[in-house]
Amino acid sequence: MSGAPEVGVAASLDEVDGAMQAARPAGHRGASGTLLGGLTAIWVRELRGRMRGKRAFIFLTFYLFILVGLLWATVGAATSSRQLGALESISLGRGIFGGVVFVETLVVIVLSPAYTAASISQEREKQTFDLLAVTPISSLAIVLGKLVSGLSFLAVIVGASLPLASLAFLFGGIGPEDLLAAYFVLAILGIGAGAIGIFCSAVMKRTQPATVAAFVGVALVTVGTAAIWIGLEARADEDPASSPPEAILYLNPFVAQADVVCAATGALCVTRPDRAIAQPQPVGPANGVVGPGVPPPLPDLVVRKGGDLWPKSVAAWLIVTAILIGAAAQGLSPTRRWRLQPGRALPTGPDSVPR
Repeated sequence: MSGAPEVGVAASLDEVDGAMQAARPAGHRGASGTLLGGLTAIWVRELRGRMRGKRAFIFLTFYLFILVGLLWATVGAATSSRQLGALESISLGRGIFGGVVFVETLVVIVLSPAYTAASISQEREKQTFDLLAVTPISSLAIVLGKLVSGLSFLAVIVGASLPLASLAFLFGGIGPEDLLAAYFVLAILGIGAGAIGIFCSAVMKRTQPATVAAFVGVALVTVGTAAIWIGLEARADEDPASSPPEAILYLNPFVAQADVVCAATGALCVTRPDRAIAQPQPVGPANGVVGPGVPPPLPDLVVRKGGDLWPKSVAAWLIVTAILIGAAAQGLSPTRRWRLQPGRALPTGPDSVPR
């Protein structure tokens, strides 16, 4: 090995060791293998490297300029011609709220896998992954630390939009609980999309395939679920018994946010035909029709009340996140402690519990 890689390896070891020393609470310096200590060590190391340069701050400034410009143009176009009345002011406030929420949803869905898909695969490409493998940090702590560090800057980006979304309060029509619900869903979506990226980074050795796979996975839960729903809904128009299940849309991030906006503003609510009432009417003189049958009447439209779908979406994303994080830790562990070997029984002694 040449001198340059040795210097990089030593520096990386010093960073990890220093971070672990800082993460250990007083009186517990020997508990270096704990989950919290290892997670904090990885998080501090990654965050130092990410925030050292100017690129993060330049991106954040450029992003805020774009948001402020869009918001300024929207408010200016609405107020330039005439003074707003009470109902128009409420409509503008709700429009600002919905616009910011959907823009932030798009930002989270795009940037979460981008920030996490290369976190572990780059360690392999830089030949520093073995350093993490020989430290007392567990595989689960490495995965969680990489996930938290990758999403920390994203949390700064999303949090910077809160003052802009709060402008909706000036125009009315939105309550604080609506804003909290929207950003809570954003947080869960960010963690879930980041878990997709961290899983691809853990099971793939190269950054480029891991990034592509992460974006494909996010596209499947976003565009794929919507396409499946639309296809099944079109087929259900011919066969009322084959109505698509609502669970298909649980992982769609925009449907979840649309439900939050529906509960807050009454707009973007899911409208679908109630096929249960589309039954043939009885035939007879009492109905004024005599013949072999009568075509069913047109189905009525039923508007779903908002607020009942996004909690199910949050629960679905939490389940998927837990599965992906566990699978990523299993794929990262050099010993594969969870893998069952043929012909070998699981150990049952007190020392058999994996750390």
